Amino acid sequence: MPFPFAHVCDLLERLDQNRSARSGVSKNGADIIRDWFQRHQASLLREDNLSGPLLSVLLPEKRTDRVYCIREKRLHAVIGRALGLGRSRLSELARWTNPDARVDLADCVELILKETPNPVPPTHSAVTVEEIDELLHAIAATCRFSSPAVRRSASKTSSVQHDLSLGSLYQRVSARDAKWLTRLILKNYEPVYLDFYAVCSGYHPALPSILKVQDDLQVAGRILDKLRRDQTGAGQGDLARYLKPTLGVKVGRQTWFKGRSIKHCLSMLQGRVSCEEKMDGEYCQIHIDLSRGYRCIQIFSKSGKDSTQDRLALHDSIRKSLQLGQPSCPLKRNCILEGELVVYSDRESRVLDFHAIRRHVLRSGARIGTGKDSQPHPWEHLMIVYYDLLMVDDESLLAVKHSDRFQRLKNLITIVPGRSAVVQREVVDFSGRTAASDLRRAFAKCITARKEGLVLKADDPYFDFRPQPPAYSSCIIKLKKEYIGRFGEIGDFAVVGARFDPAKARVYNIPGLKWTHFYVACLENKEEVQRFGKRPRFVVTNVVELNAAQLQAFRTAANPEDVRPEDNTAFDVRMEPGVDAGKRPSVLFPTPPVFDIRCFSFDKEGNTGFWSPRFPSVAKIHCDRTYHDVISFSELQEMAAREKEAPLPDDSQELLGWIAELENLEATSQMTVSTAAEITPSPQRPLSQLGTVSAMMQAKSQAAALKNRKRPLEPPSKANIPERTKLRRCSDGQSRSPTPLSKSYPETASLEASKDPPDAVRDTPDGLHPESGVPAAMSQPASQDQGVGNAPPRHSASFHEASFRAASTPPSPRRPSTASARIEMTGPRLAGSTGAPRSANTDAQQCTWFPGSCQLERYSILLSPCIADYPYVSEDLLRAHGARRFLRDPAPWKNPNDSGSNAHKRLILVDARRKAATIEFLRLVEAAGTREHNGTPRRIPVFDWHVLQELNSAEEKQSKAGGAYGAMLDPNKPQSVWRKYLVGLV
Repeated sequence: MPFPFAHVCDLLERLDQNRSARSGVSKNGADIIRDWFQRHQASLLREDNLSGPLLSVLLPEKRTDRVYCIREKRLHAVIGRALGLGRSRLSELARWTNPDARVDLADCVELILKETPNPVPPTHSAVTVEEIDELLHAIAATCRFSSPAVRRSASKTSSVQHDLSLGSLYQRVSARDAKWLTRLILKNYEPVYLDFYAVCSGYHPALPSILKVQDDLQVAGRILDKLRRDQTGAGQGDLARYLKPTLGVKVGRQTWFKGRSIKHCLSMLQGRVSCEEKMDGEYCQIHIDLSRGYRCIQIFSKSGKDSTQDRLALHDSIRKSLQLGQPSCPLKRNCILEGELVVYSDRESRVLDFHAIRRHVLRSGARIGTGKDSQPHPWEHLMIVYYDLLMVDDESLLAVKHSDRFQRLKNLITIVPGRSAVVQREVVDFSGRTAASDLRRAFAKCITARKEGLVLKADDPYFDFRPQPPAYSSCIIKLKKEYIGRFGEIGDFAVVGARFDPAKARVYNIPGLKWTHFYVACLENKEEVQRFGKRPRFVVTNVVELNAAQLQAFRTAANPEDVRPEDNTAFDVRMEPGVDAGKRPSVLFPTPPVFDIRCFSFDKEGNTGFWSPRFPSVAKIHCDRTYHDVISFSELQEMAAREKEAPLPDDSQELLGWIAELENLEATSQMTVSTAAEITPSPQRPLSQLGTVSAMMQAKSQAAALKNRKRPLEPPSKANIPERTKLRRCSDGQSRSPTPLSKSYPETASLEASKDPPDAVRDTPDGLHPESGVPAAMSQPASQDQGVGNAPPRHSASFHEASFRAASTPPSPRRPSTASARIEMTGPRLAGSTGAPRSANTDAQQCTWFPGSCQLERYSILLSPCIADYPYVSEDLLRAHGARRFLRDPAPWKNPNDSGSNAHKRLILVDARRKAATIEFLRLVEAAGTREHNGTPRRIPVFDWHVLQELNSAEEKQSKAGGAYGAMLDPNKPQSVWRKYLVGLV
């Protein structure tokens, strides 16, 4: 008996109402789904009921084999003709095209039919699930982007007839059902979410297990229908014959998780674990059926679509790797393999970047996104890297341990250099005492080789069909450095515009929401803007979305003014066709806010022609910065190019540096992650402009809670890593707009316009925490934190060039933790966290450890702007050594007769990791023209400020041992601790 579509709409509407209900009233969505299936169980268990159509309607996104080529514009025309709408009602139906209306096409259809409902059809002519599924299948069969199996079923029905059939459906449904029919055709039920497991298990307890092996709703539906007709029951034992791979039907993929740290990975897997290299390519599931002769190869993509013809250029590599058609072919009948498709360059003898694939692979017979790409070179070709074997000669290997599957894979594959290979791996015993160090070294080797990451696989079967399998059984772990802490952050981007998506807005469920997608951009003429005040030119690189907490914070703290693109006079913007799939912002922000962006790598998106962040997300929203602070377009391109450059051969120093960084990270991994959004008002915008009183109180309360937040820690110093291999791509490589040195550098804005509250988080120099002296990164949220904050700008700099000696210094000791630091830190205290205690008399003029003997008492010290205003440097470290002559401006040094500032000895302290900012500062110092009494230019040594931390530790140790102030503490002595922190002379 056909199943009425109205019953499906009952479920969808109930889930939608439950989503909008108050938290105390709403039910669990999975419970609602299970109740619905129980209510209709009698109809679903009838022998004449077909499972495929209902599953396809409930889970339309799983029908990747069907592409309808119907979007809002075409569907709008179909509905208008079907309902016979006049001009005024057509304008109401077209309200979805106006971003200010905040509605989508489905909402407009529902409103139209509420005003003038369709006649109620008789029960026997009600729209059914089977009728809808048949029509959608017929429409998909005429689309070139559907799978070959769907296209083969195409009839001679024209698209005009299909449009008429669609229109007839809208003439027979209610207003509510028309809304959900529209979203079904567009394959997007948002904001309603149907839990996949709840739907499958609610329909039949065995369906989740079947879909693991037969990852096709139509095939799984036919299996269930056969079970029902045979009345075999639903026991797992009765399904054993169906839990076997079938040629021509994609096998489901294993569940995977992100590894957030070495310790996290060790907690999820046990026993012998295969640590495989993560290839940056496209997933391939390869089915080989020798009974089909030369056309024995079938390839499925990750989405489940048959891409055999699109990846025709890969067939030759597959044939050579399996020796197909040769007497030496190891196969007798068939096999199913998993691998990664990549592009190999014979000229460079390496695998090329991910974006090179689109030059060699078709998309439904066409090249997509290659408008800005070069033509394929003759020395480039597709390569397959195998990593698993699921079936061989009709023998299912899904229940075989991974180690045995991998061994059989190696015996099966013939390696052809540049054409085929078996993935590189290393086996680590996670139960052994050295598991952490072994995994850490393997991960560090992967990073230094510029690989994407590791894939960790326990020695388990491919699938675990037990009723209650152990946690993480038959699961894989992906470990990338960008998953850890803040290592994926790359810098600040300007938010030049936004657009509104009604479907996405319903997911947020925020009243009065104006924007859902934000266009982030780099400044193309940064130097001209900063130096001459020229009109800014931006290049849009990506579109990003915010989570609900970030979006609320953005509306409260930033809430920028917006204008129509045609009314914009503030700046010029360039946006390539490949950005946001051709969509354009509906509004622009004349005063662009600033987002701190994190990503996993860099990629050249189709039809753009430049490097952009890959999988970008917003790490922080900075309300205390302007577009002058954002990364420039040229800096982004240079950073991406350096990220992609080949590693140095046998760089053991780099490997050891990475191992040390990972060890330090693990030592501080017991911090709790907070996901609260931080509110940091702009210094140019008083609190009175933040909105309502309640918004202001919310901002204050959230920021006041920062002092009690527990955050993950990062290593105490990254200075021991060569600059080109630092864990984080973002470093303070560029200063803000050039400012005269005589200008006062105020603190970054905090919650109070006049001064910082004692418990507020303030800007700190790179590597410092304001209260405890621990690195600033320790107080920042991990990668899953999506908050707003006021950390100093981290513009992308070169860390692929070790130009400063400070970049190779060892981890620095830290000052003692204060009370507030002890509140934050729950993990063990790191070794070496010693230092001079702060004296009770803050005006002390002598060194704490060697009064009268410390050489710093006799120096006049110039501090770079990025560290001049931070108490940890100026008040704690320097004053602990009795250094009272420190300056922000070299102007007093120009007067040789000024005895107060022209002390006999001088030095300059900088933050060497902020390379470009340091260079700019030293140029200004050089331009100031400091001279000796005889008029000759004076050469002044420049040191990285981290020397103060090591000097603290060394003086404390020397003093406690009863020693004298020796040569190792004197900046002028060659054996001094100062020497390894020397940046140069100016």
